[in-house]
Amino acid sequence: MSDNLKLLRYNTGNDKKAFVEFKDAFDAVIFNATIVAYSGASVSDIISIHMNKYIIDPQTYILQHDSKAFMSSNGKIKASVLKYLQELPQKVNDIIVNERRALNTSDINSCLEELVEKIYKFQVDYISKFIQKKDYGKYLEFVQEEENSKHQYSPQFVIAPYFRLKNEYTNSEIEDWLKINRSSLKLFTNKYGTSGFPIAAQLLIDKNALCNLDFNLLQKQYDLPDYDYVFVWVDNFSPLTANKNEQLAFKNLMQTFKNLNKRIIMAYGGYDSILLCHKDLSTRLYGVAQSVGYGEARSITPVGGGLPVNKYYFYPTHERLVFGDVSNILSANGFFSGDKGQAATRFYDEICGCEQCKQIIKNDINNFNQYNESVPYAWKDDIKRNRPTTEASFIATRHFMCCKQREWEEIERLSLEDCKKQILSNVEKYSVNQIARIKRFLKTYVE
Repeated sequence: MSDNLKLLRYNTGNDKKAFVEFKDAFDAVIFNATIVAYSGASVSDIISIHMNKYIIDPQTYILQHDSKAFMSSNGKIKASVLKYLQELPQKVNDIIVNERRALNTSDINSCLEELVEKIYKFQVDYISKFIQKKDYGKYLEFVQEEENSKHQYSPQFVIAPYFRLKNEYTNSEIEDWLKINRSSLKLFTNKYGTSGFPIAAQLLIDKNALCNLDFNLLQKQYDLPDYDYVFVWVDNFSPLTANKNEQLAFKNLMQTFKNLNKRIIMAYGGYDSILLCHKDLSTRLYGVAQSVGYGEARSITPVGGGLPVNKYYFYPTHERLVFGDVSNILSANGFFSGDKGQAATRFYDEICGCEQCKQIIKNDINNFNQYNESVPYAWKDDIKRNRPTTEASFIATRHFMCCKQREWEEIERLSLEDCKKQILSNVEKYSVNQIARIKRFLKTYVE
């Protein structure tokens, strides 16, 4: 049995259709606290009806955000954030809502014990009150009792409050925030270590801060009992695409928590993170969280969405590519010349034979273009652009989820050496300009 945790993030209602279909391929679902606070009833529907374990990310790092990050276009604090702040200590609410500023270390220290209590209560109790209001609440209790809690409605983990280590912080400020993270985790484990819920820490850090981090200090601050997992979120970071210094720093981070006998879960990760969960690695990850169709790396501070374009997850090289780039790769490799049926069969053998691709392509490779269907719309300043149709977006998402399921199956079935040979061979064939990057990644983490 695998000791890796496969986690799925729920972000918006647009995710729901694919989310529900693939829920059984994952061990738990993660919801951000602001989504839970704002959409508690609909979140409780998803959790309860489908009997999934859940994790609520308490998102306490948002207390360090500039107030502009909370604002809607009308200049008011976003409703989801406001709703969540009402569940936190009054002092926190007052500083953000009335003073319109980020909390500093003194602010947090002055209310840390209360924050710990409220964060725990939110993760454990907030969803329950919605369940109990619904007609199926008693049915769920009956099912849980009858099945000896096989599908117990409860958090997979509870996560202690945590705070971000920013690029702009001095070494002294980094140490101050690490001390707060330690104090928070220690209060949390002391108070709730016997609650019956496993406890996880979370480390949130910018890339430059990671590269300059004192790992001896990090190890000292996180050297605490009664928690087993650490969610790690490095700002807009991928172990594969990171530069050499970032890669080496991340490896040091992995080694630090290995020294503490703690298991790292990548808070946002793609295939590179999944590969780092391979059981044959001496220094490894133990889980990866991803969103439905995207979210393999994410910036900590929200950024506006760009122009929506058709993308397809190209399984041989494990990357989401603009459809035109995929089409060019396939054309260069002869998929659109000759017999269309034979090309379709070859596509299933060499590129992707998932259920979604077979439903779309059938026996004609030209049907692959359905992934590129688009409609015109007015973008900025009424400039006309094309965007993916609802159906094209959905089938691309469903294909992505099929690929993620296959990736997990392969890293748990194949040897590490076979995984290395497979990715190297595919990159040499389909994306030779990326071969140096792949080799550097493998040399850093795998060899």
